[in-house]
Amino acid sequence: MKVNRLFPLPLLLALLALSGAARAQIIIDHTSTDLSQVPDYWLEQARQLTIHYAHTSHGGQIMSGIAVLGIDYSVCSGLDYESPPTNLNDWDPGMLAIFDGNPPRDDYIEPDEYWSTSAGQGRTEDVADTGLWDFSMWSWCGQLSWYGATAVQSYLDAMAGWEASYPGMRFILMTGHVDPGSDDLIPNNNMVRQYALDHDMVLFDFADIESYDPDGNFHPDTSDGCDWCAAWCTAHPEDCAVLPSSCNHSHPFNCKQKGRAFWWMMARLAGWDGAAGNIFADGFESGDTSVWSATVN
Repeated sequence: MKVNRLFPLPLLLALLALSGAARAQIIIDHTSTDLSQVPDYWLEQARQLTIHYAHTSHGGQIMSGIAVLGIDYSVCSGLDYESPPTNLNDWDPGMLAIFDGNPPRDDYIEPDEYWSTSAGQGRTEDVADTGLWDFSMWSWCGQLSWYGATAVQSYLDAMAGWEASYPGMRFILMTGHVDPGSDDLIPNNNMVRQYALDHDMVLFDFADIESYDPDGNFHPDTSDGCDWCAAWCTAHPEDCAVLPSSCNHSHPFNCKQKGRAFWWMMARLAGWDGAAGNIFADGFESGDTSVWSATVN
Protein backbone atom coordinates (compact mmCIF):
# COMPACT_ATOMS: atom_id res chain seq x y z
CA MET A 1 0.00 0.00 0.00
CA LYS A 2 1.29 3.44 -0.91
CA VAL A 3 2.03 5.62 2.13
CA ASN A 4 1.01 9.23 1.55
CA ARG A 5 2.59 11.53 4.14
CA LEU A 6 3.36 15.21 3.92
CA PHE A 7 5.74 14.51 6.82
CA PRO A 8 7.51 11.33 7.97
CA LEU A 9 5.27 9.79 10.60
CA PRO A 10 7.64 10.31 13.58
CA LEU A 11 8.11 13.96 12.64
CA LEU A 12 4.38 14.44 12.15
CA LEU A 13 3.63 13.02 15.58
CA ALA A 14 6.28 15.19 17.19
CA LEU A 15 4.94 18.30 15.44
CA LEU A 16 1.42 17.53 16.58
CA ALA A 17 2.61 17.02 20.14
CA LEU A 18 4.64 20.22 20.25
CA SER A 19 1.93 22.27 18.55
CA GLY A 20 -0.38 21.66 21.49
CA ALA A 21 -2.85 19.82 19.28
CA ALA A 22 -3.17 17.06 21.85
CA ARG A 23 -2.60 18.02 25.48
CA ALA A 24 -3.20 14.68 27.13
CA GLN A 25 -2.64 14.26 30.83
CA ILE A 26 0.70 12.70 31.72
CA ILE A 27 1.25 11.34 35.22
CA ILE A 28 4.84 10.58 36.23
CA ASP A 29 5.04 8.42 39.36
CA HIS A 30 6.77 5.33 40.76
CA THR A 31 5.76 3.36 37.66
CA SER A 32 7.87 5.76 35.55
CA THR A 33 11.38 4.95 36.72
CA ASP A 34 12.42 1.95 34.61
CA LEU A 35 14.26 3.51 31.69
CA SER A 36 14.79 0.12 30.08
CA GLN A 37 11.12 0.39 29.06
CA VAL A 38 11.68 3.64 27.16
CA PRO A 39 12.60 3.13 23.48
CA ASP A 40 15.91 4.76 22.57
CA TYR A 41 14.11 6.57 19.78
CA TRP A 42 12.04 8.55 22.27
CA LEU A 43 15.02 9.42 24.44
CA GLU A 44 16.59 10.80 21.27
CA GLN A 45 13.47 12.84 20.59
CA ALA A 46 13.46 14.08 24.19
CA ARG A 47 16.93 15.48 23.68
CA GLN A 48 15.53 17.84 21.05
CA LEU A 49 13.31 19.58 23.62
CA THR A 50 13.83 22.55 25.93
CA ILE A 51 12.66 22.94 29.52
CA HIS A 52 12.72 25.72 32.09
CA TYR A 53 13.16 24.29 35.60
CA ALA A 54 13.00 26.50 38.68
CA HIS A 55 13.52 24.54 41.87
CA THR A 56 14.16 24.47 45.58
CA SER A 57 16.79 22.28 47.22
CA HIS A 58 14.47 19.27 47.16
CA GLY A 59 13.86 19.91 43.48
CA GLY A 60 17.60 19.77 42.96
CA GLN A 61 17.31 16.01 43.48
CA ILE A 62 16.23 15.71 39.86
CA MET A 63 19.30 17.58 38.64
CA SER A 64 21.56 15.35 40.76
CA GLY A 65 19.83 12.26 39.42
CA ILE A 66 20.05 13.07 35.73
CA ALA A 67 23.75 13.87 36.09
CA VAL A 68 24.64 10.18 36.55
CA LEU A 69 22.40 8.57 33.93
CA GLY A 70 24.62 9.12 30.90
CA ILE A 71 21.91 10.80 28.79
CA ASP A 72 23.04 14.02 27.12
CA TYR A 73 21.65 17.38 28.22
CA SER A 74 22.89 20.93 28.61
CA VAL A 75 22.22 23.35 31.46
CA CYS A 76 22.14 27.13 31.50
CA SER A 77 22.64 28.44 35.02
CA GLY A 78 24.63 31.08 36.83
CA LEU A 79 24.07 33.72 39.47
CA ASP A 80 25.43 36.41 37.16
CA TYR A 81 22.54 36.37 34.69
CA GLU A 82 19.88 39.07 34.98
CA SER A 83 17.47 37.90 32.30
CA PRO A 84 16.57 34.74 30.38
CA PRO A 85 18.79 33.75 27.47
CA THR A 86 17.49 35.12 24.18
CA ASN A 87 18.76 32.30 21.96
CA LEU A 88 20.02 28.73 22.13
CA ASN A 89 23.33 29.30 20.39
CA ASP A 90 25.21 27.85 23.34
CA TRP A 91 23.40 24.51 23.13
CA ASP A 92 24.19 21.44 21.10
CA PRO A 93 20.97 20.78 19.13
CA GLY A 94 21.30 17.10 20.00
CA MET A 95 21.04 17.74 23.73
CA LEU A 96 18.05 18.57 25.91
CA ALA A 97 18.33 22.24 26.92
CA ILE A 98 17.52 22.91 30.59
CA PHE A 99 17.22 26.49 31.83
CA ASP A 100 17.97 26.11 35.55
CA GLY A 101 16.52 28.87 37.71
CA ASN A 102 14.33 31.96 37.37
CA PRO A 103 16.20 35.20 36.74
CA PRO A 104 18.02 36.69 38.48
CA ARG A 105 18.61 33.55 40.59
CA ASP A 106 19.34 29.92 39.91
CA ASP A 107 20.15 28.51 43.32
CA TYR A 108 16.82 28.41 45.19
CA ILE A 109 13.50 29.51 43.72
CA GLU A 110 10.76 29.95 46.32
CA PRO A 111 7.03 30.33 45.55
CA ASP A 112 7.25 34.13 45.51
CA GLU A 113 9.99 33.92 42.88
CA TYR A 114 7.93 31.83 40.45
CA TRP A 115 4.15 31.87 40.97
CA SER A 116 2.83 33.34 44.27
CA THR A 117 3.54 37.06 43.73
CA SER A 118 3.21 39.40 40.78
CA ALA A 119 6.99 39.90 40.77
CA GLY A 120 7.62 36.15 40.65
CA GLN A 121 4.99 35.66 37.98
CA GLY A 122 6.70 38.38 35.96
CA ARG A 123 9.98 36.49 36.12
CA THR A 124 8.34 33.30 34.92
CA GLU A 125 6.54 35.13 32.14
CA ASP A 126 9.80 36.77 31.05
CA VAL A 127 11.19 33.27 30.52
CA ALA A 128 8.07 32.09 28.71
CA ASP A 129 7.97 35.21 26.53
CA THR A 130 11.31 34.28 24.94
CA GLY A 131 9.53 31.47 23.09
CA LEU A 132 12.55 29.22 23.63
CA TRP A 133 11.09 26.78 26.13
CA ASP A 134 8.70 23.92 25.46
CA PHE A 135 8.00 23.32 29.16
CA SER A 136 8.29 24.98 32.55
CA MET A 137 8.35 23.21 35.92
CA TRP A 138 8.75 24.39 39.50
CA SER A 139 9.36 22.23 42.56
CA TRP A 140 8.14 22.56 46.11
CA CYS A 141 10.32 22.39 49.19
CA GLY A 142 8.24 21.65 52.30
CA GLN A 143 5.43 24.16 51.70
CA LEU A 144 2.77 21.57 50.96
CA SER A 145 3.29 20.20 54.47
CA TRP A 146 1.63 23.32 55.91
CA TYR A 147 -0.10 25.26 53.11
CA GLY A 148 -3.86 25.65 53.22
CA ALA A 149 -6.11 24.73 50.32
CA THR A 150 -6.42 28.36 49.20
CA ALA A 151 -2.67 28.67 48.66
CA VAL A 152 -2.52 25.34 46.82
CA GLN A 153 -5.37 26.46 44.59
CA SER A 154 -3.50 29.67 43.80
CA TYR A 155 -0.55 27.58 42.60
CA LEU A 156 -2.80 25.40 40.45
CA ASP A 157 -4.61 28.41 38.98
CA ALA A 158 -1.32 30.07 38.10
CA MET A 159 0.04 26.98 36.33
CA ALA A 160 -3.20 26.33 34.43
CA GLY A 161 -3.46 30.02 33.55
CA TRP A 162 -0.02 29.96 31.98
CA GLU A 163 -0.90 26.87 29.96
CA ALA A 164 -3.82 28.83 28.53
CA SER A 165 -1.73 31.96 27.93
CA TYR A 166 1.22 30.12 26.36
CA PRO A 167 -0.27 27.45 24.08
CA GLY A 168 3.20 26.52 22.83
CA MET A 169 4.28 25.48 26.34
CA ARG A 170 3.19 23.07 29.03
CA PHE A 171 3.52 23.94 32.71
CA ILE A 172 4.28 20.84 34.76
CA LEU A 173 2.71 20.32 38.18
CA MET A 174 4.55 18.69 41.07
CA THR A 175 3.56 17.25 44.43
CA GLY A 176 5.58 17.94 47.56
CA HIS A 177 8.07 15.50 49.08
CA VAL A 178 6.88 12.94 51.62
CA ASP A 179 6.51 14.12 55.20
CA PRO A 180 4.98 11.58 57.61
CA GLY A 181 4.73 14.25 60.33
CA SER A 182 2.34 16.46 58.36
CA ASP A 183 -1.45 16.32 58.45
CA ASP A 184 -1.72 18.65 55.45
CA LEU A 185 0.65 17.04 52.96
CA ILE A 186 -1.46 14.12 51.78
CA PRO A 187 -4.64 16.16 51.15
CA ASN A 188 -2.58 18.86 49.46
CA ASN A 189 -0.78 16.35 47.26
CA ASN A 190 -4.10 14.72 46.42
CA MET A 191 -5.48 18.13 45.48
CA VAL A 192 -2.63 18.59 43.00
CA ARG A 193 -3.10 15.07 41.64
CA GLN A 194 -6.83 15.52 41.12
CA TYR A 195 -6.30 18.86 39.41
CA ALA A 196 -3.86 17.29 36.97
CA LEU A 197 -6.42 14.59 36.16
CA ASP A 198 -9.33 17.01 35.83
CA HIS A 199 -7.45 19.49 33.64
CA ASP A 200 -5.32 17.15 31.50
CA MET A 201 -2.05 18.51 32.83
CA VAL A 202 1.38 16.97 33.34
CA LEU A 203 2.23 15.87 36.89
CA PHE A 204 5.61 14.87 38.29
CA ASP A 205 4.50 13.05 41.45
CA PHE A 206 7.52 13.63 43.68
CA ALA A 207 5.99 12.00 46.76
CA ASP A 208 4.76 8.90 44.96
CA ILE A 209 8.21 8.22 43.51
CA GLU A 210 9.69 8.42 47.00
CA SER A 211 7.09 6.07 48.46
CA TYR A 212 7.77 2.96 46.37
CA ASP A 213 10.90 0.91 45.81
CA PRO A 214 11.60 -0.38 42.26
CA ASP A 215 9.84 -3.68 43.04
CA GLY A 216 6.64 -1.72 43.65
CA ASN A 217 6.60 -2.16 47.43
CA PHE A 218 4.84 0.75 49.16
CA HIS A 219 6.60 2.44 52.09
CA PRO A 220 3.88 4.60 53.66
CA ASP A 221 5.98 5.93 56.53
CA THR A 222 9.18 6.76 54.68
CA SER A 223 10.71 10.18 55.23
CA ASP A 224 12.13 12.41 52.52
CA GLY A 225 15.48 10.87 53.46
CA CYS A 226 14.24 7.66 51.75
CA ASP A 227 14.30 5.20 54.65
CA TRP A 228 14.12 2.19 52.30
CA CYS A 229 16.92 3.25 49.91
CA ALA A 230 19.91 1.92 51.86
CA ALA A 231 18.36 -1.53 52.19
CA TRP A 232 17.53 -1.51 48.48
CA CYS A 233 21.12 -0.71 47.57
CA THR A 234 22.44 -3.45 49.86
CA ALA A 235 20.16 -5.99 48.21
CA HIS A 236 20.69 -4.64 44.66
CA PRO A 237 24.26 -3.36 44.44
CA GLU A 238 24.14 -3.33 40.64
CA ASP A 239 21.36 -0.71 40.81
CA CYS A 240 23.47 1.51 43.04
CA ALA A 241 26.88 1.09 41.46
CA VAL A 242 26.68 4.60 40.00
CA LEU A 243 24.99 7.17 42.22
CA PRO A 244 25.15 10.95 42.61
CA SER A 245 27.92 12.15 44.88
CA SER A 246 25.31 14.12 46.82
CA CYS A 247 21.52 14.24 47.02
CA ASN A 248 19.85 17.12 48.85
CA HIS A 249 18.03 15.92 51.98
CA SER A 250 18.00 12.30 50.85
CA HIS A 251 19.78 9.10 49.88
CA PRO A 252 21.54 9.27 46.47
CA PHE A 253 19.41 6.44 45.11
CA ASN A 254 16.32 8.60 45.61
CA CYS A 255 17.94 11.21 43.36
CA LYS A 256 18.67 8.54 40.75
CA GLN A 257 15.03 7.48 40.78
CA LYS A 258 13.94 11.09 40.28
CA GLY A 259 16.38 11.41 37.37
CA ARG A 260 14.99 8.28 35.75
CA ALA A 261 11.45 9.56 36.14
CA PHE A 262 12.48 12.89 34.63
CA TRP A 263 13.73 11.24 31.43
CA TRP A 264 10.61 9.05 31.28
CA MET A 265 8.59 12.28 31.49
CA MET A 266 10.62 13.96 28.75
CA ALA A 267 10.12 10.93 26.48
CA ARG A 268 6.37 11.16 27.07
CA LEU A 269 6.45 14.89 26.34
CA ALA A 270 8.34 14.14 23.13
CA GLY A 271 5.43 11.98 21.99
CA TRP A 272 5.96 8.48 23.39
CA ASP A 273 2.72 6.83 24.53
CA GLY A 274 4.32 5.17 27.55
CA ALA A 275 3.99 1.60 26.27
CA ALA A 276 7.27 -0.33 26.28
CA GLY A 277 8.51 -1.02 22.77
CA ASN A 278 6.19 1.44 21.03
CA ILE A 279 8.34 3.44 18.67
CA PHE A 280 5.52 5.73 17.58
CA ALA A 281 3.08 7.63 19.72
CA ASP A 282 0.04 5.66 18.52
CA GLY A 283 1.69 2.25 18.73
CA PHE A 284 2.66 2.23 15.04
CA GLU A 285 5.57 -0.20 14.65
CA SER A 286 8.26 -0.34 12.01
CA GLY A 287 6.96 -2.39 9.08
CA ASP A 288 3.32 -1.33 9.53
CA THR A 289 1.60 0.45 6.66
CA SER A 290 -0.61 3.48 7.10
CA VAL A 291 -2.01 6.37 5.06
CA TRP A 292 -1.30 9.80 6.51
CA SER A 293 -2.07 13.20 5.11
CA ALA A 294 -2.07 16.24 7.36
CA THR A 295 -1.38 19.92 7.47
CA VAL A 296 0.45 21.29 10.51
CA ASN A 297 0.35 25.04 11.04
